[in-house]
Amino acid sequence: MKGLLLALAGAALLTLAVTVVFRLCVVRGRVALLVRLFLVSLPLFVLVYAWTPADLGVLPPMLVEPCPGLGLAYGLLVHGALFFGGLLQLYNLADRGFSLRILIDIAEAPGGSLAQPDLLTAYGGGHGFDAALDKRIDGLLEHGLIRHVEGRFELTPRGERAIKVYEPLQVFLRLSSW
Repeated sequence: MKGLLLALAGAALLTLAVTVVFRLCVVRGRVALLVRLFLVSLPLFVLVYAWTPADLGVLPPMLVEPCPGLGLAYGLLVHGALFFGGLLQLYNLADRGFSLRILIDIAEAPGGSLAQPDLLTAYGGGHGFDAALDKRIDGLLEHGLIRHVEGRFELTPRGERAIKVYEPLQVFLRLSSW
């Protein structure tokens, strides 16, 4: 139980830290920062686990794991699952959610509705679909997945590797590539 409770507390503190950083700073490479903060949290988790009593001062004996290593491993597993399956996914939805942005733009429109041609220009708080495409292309360039050569985009070796990994995964999971 100690591992579970510390994982929940760790996830709450990590969420708070990420929120404060994103609210106070302009951050490029936000996903990379999220992952770095998570990696920093791992040794902190281990230290807190080692420094706190097995019962956390409040747990009844029946909820104390007799094997501390097992409790630590379980806590780290839950901590990782809460980060990768929770915080990181929530962030991706909020930051990169194409459909969510369309819903927000419609909600913010006068009368709460938009004709399709108006949506093209209203998308992204008035930046338009072209800005969304530019943002995606900038991200691909920044991460070295494509390069701009003589007015055209071409894959880098890193981009080719990404396709080799993720395209079969899309096919296997029957995810739409469109």
